[in-house]
Amino acid sequence: MMPAPAMLRIASIRGWRCRAAVLAASLLCVLSAHAQDVTEPSLKAAFIYNFAKFTEWPADGLPVTAPFNACVLGDPAIGDALERSVKGRLLSGHLISVLRVQIDGPLRTCHLLYVSGVSTMQITAIATTVRGVPVLTIGDSDDFSRLGVAHIFVESGKMRFNLNLELAKRSRLTLSSKLLALAAHVHDGPGTAGR
Repeated sequence: MMPAPAMLRIASIRGWRCRAAVLAASLLCVLSAHAQDVTEPSLKAAFIYNFAKFTEWPADGLPVTAPFNACVLGDPAIGDALERSVKGRLLSGHLISVLRVQIDGPLRTCHLLYVSGVSTMQITAIATTVRGVPVLTIGDSDDFSRLGVAHIFVESGKMRFNLNLELAKRSRLTLSSKLLALAAHVHDGPGTAGR
């Protein structure tokens, strides 16, 4: 018979794998619900919504009565797809408002900020603007692996993502372990690049 600590460790690993499978299934359900409209913008919008769904904001960063501001900068197609994706949904009891913003706009009022089609210098300026503020920054540029919380990319024909846990912590955001388990890479401090 196996020792009790070993049995508990195996049960814990199985439970963690089960939760990761449930998250993957929920991502797929969102996608299959829109199977007739699976375009890159709609796929990214589903990922963006699920990033928000599996992130916690501090109470002072997202008050109970406030709407959830999902901001899009630089890609109108993503804004339109995200608007369709979240229509009629609540996020932890908050109404979701999709806003189109500019680099010089009120970025610090966003709870989630998706950035696409801007230069490295502009991404750096955006990261500086929202530094220390609980804003979940997401982007598809390679620079988002180090400057944003989530970096979406395509690899071998599949949509994947990296997470910058160190930056999420500095932004006072809590990423679900389920989300961390599905990431291609999790950066959690200087010199770390893997899970």
